[in-house]
Amino acid sequence: MTRTRPQSSWLLRSAVLLLAALAWQPASASATDYLVNDQQAYEAALDRVEPGDRIVLADGVWEDFEIVFEATGTAQAPIYLMAQTPGQVILTGQSNLRIGGSHLVVWGLTFRDGHSPTSEVIAFRRDSRTLANHTRLVETVIEDFNQPDREMQDSWVVVYGQNNRIDRNAFVGKTNRGPTMVVRLNSEGSQNNNHVIENNYFGPRPPLGGNGGETLRIGVSQYSRTHSGTIVRRNYFDRCDGEVEIISIKSEGNLITENVFYESRGSVVFRHGGRNEVSRNVFFGNGVSDTGGIRVINDNQVVRDNYLEGLRGRKFLGALVVMNGVPNSPENRYHQVDGAVISQNSFVDVLELGFAVGSDEERSAPPINSEMTRNILLSDEQEPVAIFDDVSGIRFADNVANNRRFDVIGSTALADFPLSRHENGLVYMQSDALDGPVGAPLDLQPIARSQTGPRYYDKPAQTRQDGAAVEVEADEAALLQAIAEAEHGDIIRLGGGDIALSGPILVDQAIAIEGSDDTRLIASPGGLFRLLAGGELTLRGLTLRQESAETALIHGAGDRYRGAYRLHLEGVSLEAGTTGAVAPLLAADSTTFAQLVTLTGLQVTNWPGAIIELSGDGLDGWYLADEIRIEDSSFRTIGGPLVRFGREGRDESTFGPRFSLTGSTLAGVAEDGAAIALNGIDQLHLTGNQIAETGTFQIRRRVLGWPFEIGGNDVDAQASLNLLGVDGEALDASLSGDSQ
Repeated sequence: MTRTRPQSSWLLRSAVLLLAALAWQPASASATDYLVNDQQAYEAALDRVEPGDRIVLADGVWEDFEIVFEATGTAQAPIYLMAQTPGQVILTGQSNLRIGGSHLVVWGLTFRDGHSPTSEVIAFRRDSRTLANHTRLVETVIEDFNQPDREMQDSWVVVYGQNNRIDRNAFVGKTNRGPTMVVRLNSEGSQNNNHVIENNYFGPRPPLGGNGGETLRIGVSQYSRTHSGTIVRRNYFDRCDGEVEIISIKSEGNLITENVFYESRGSVVFRHGGRNEVSRNVFFGNGVSDTGGIRVINDNQVVRDNYLEGLRGRKFLGALVVMNGVPNSPENRYHQVDGAVISQNSFVDVLELGFAVGSDEERSAPPINSEMTRNILLSDEQEPVAIFDDVSGIRFADNVANNRRFDVIGSTALADFPLSRHENGLVYMQSDALDGPVGAPLDLQPIARSQTGPRYYDKPAQTRQDGAAVEVEADEAALLQAIAEAEHGDIIRLGGGDIALSGPILVDQAIAIEGSDDTRLIASPGGLFRLLAGGELTLRGLTLRQESAETALIHGAGDRYRGAYRLHLEGVSLEAGTTGAVAPLLAADSTTFAQLVTLTGLQVTNWPGAIIELSGDGLDGWYLADEIRIEDSSFRTIGGPLVRFGREGRDESTFGPRFSLTGSTLAGVAEDGAAIALNGIDQLHLTGNQIAETGTFQIRRRVLGWPFEIGGNDVDAQASLNLLGVDGEALDASLSGDSQ
């Protein structure tokens, strides 16, 4: 351990950044800085610190370090645990941090390439008796610090105690179960907490493929009627896709304000508890599927002065969702909406607003004593409003819309509806017909991504650069070299001829491979491609020849879940080898997840096995793909099933699974068995197909199953539909009948 004075050389190197980040006051002459190089030196320093002192971790990698930072500073002289250089102190392996005491500051640490040995990476308590109060976490990064199994639950930051501040941190890439950040209220010392969570960067979180992927949760159902008083402001939520709830509010008296939600698939949800406010937030969906807005449940919730644009969510993920409740609801279900105030919000180019959403035999209590006033409603959708039950308990007044399709909620449609985008990047309406303020306020200023997170941290890119096109001859070595040298988004154009692979090709980035009319890829015994986390493979104009009965042509691979992959086939043909049996086109390890699989113009004839094997059977509610789309394709003489896909359970926190089969031909598909086996499907489009000499369509819908379209198919007498409800009850439907 090295004992230094406050003006040591390392402190001078980082003085400007430190002053800007912490806005601290110079230490008194008696304050001491302890620069420590190992865990033993840290323990010795911790035993000696006094108010105003700083424990400084030396730059480098600190492996398997379970830090306990327990001390007592003062408001004028807090005690610091800090990095020698921000971003250069890397905690890895099995490391974590427990904080106990008061008036403490943790600054500039990085957790990466490891996981916590407990259920918390950073805990604002040493133990249940020693909480952290008046403590600040600042300019710290947790990135890809995940449990080895995505079913193992932990949270990266768990906030206990009172009057704590979490600001200018970055939390990026959580892939296992558990909210990224949690505010706990499980003891009196953590209630009425007045925490402030601000200017943080919540970076991309891939879809979890199961429940427990919230980015931020405040409270829990057991304590949902407890006042929290947490303020969440001026944070940037960037592509936070873990599950349908980005922020889950499960307590009372919280304020969510001035945050930006960028292309985040999910919503801000008043899940449990009442008397919360969501105001002055900006949502940029940019047309990304499942981007949601604000979902209202429980009593006395306020939604005002928000701006929501380009959102593409439906049902629970609508731009605005007002739920039905459960009469006399237990705390862990849905309390009736009562006394909600939804005022002066702008809904711009949104897909859907939903009212009395979730109405069923259990959720039979519609909203009451509520109002929706002075909002701007802009959408060109044919049905931008979905109403599922009685909405007479909502007073609709002074809302302004761009068309008559919003009349069902009592809005005024203006014929003259001039719009302009202001300097703040937001769209406003200019009209003399407006009497008083309507929609989001003019002074709303979305926080820039650069204003959040640590100043030294390079955030993941938001835009994809167009790749280059590379011409490659039909040769394995040339193809492998082109892929090895490819950059994100590149297109590899193959010449005509056969390419026999000696092993599968690994894909971990976006890449497209195009062929000419006679380009054929012949699989190795280990398959053609292995799709890894972050991989996006597009194949166009190729013939894929299967030579294995054991390994899929394309395999979603990974020993642990690190993120989603995507697969797109366009104008591709499948060809079976001479083995007498074939493994499918696509299969996956149980630790992987496909965000989207699209098959367009796929041609398959005389294929003795299945095409897609992504069943969630036996995975206890986890599933292997969010959405599969098949269109304009032909399947003739297929052993089948064409697709085995879905999930178990009734959980409502996931986006899918969703399935679409449209405009395709099925002839001789699994004649004596299941042509398609879909379990727990949330959305279905099974329309416009030609179906003959084909087996049974076995489909069970999930609790959110809408839209659910089955009909308009040209079907012979052999094909049949076995459609089941949520609980396995038989539903009356046919493949050729009306949409369900």
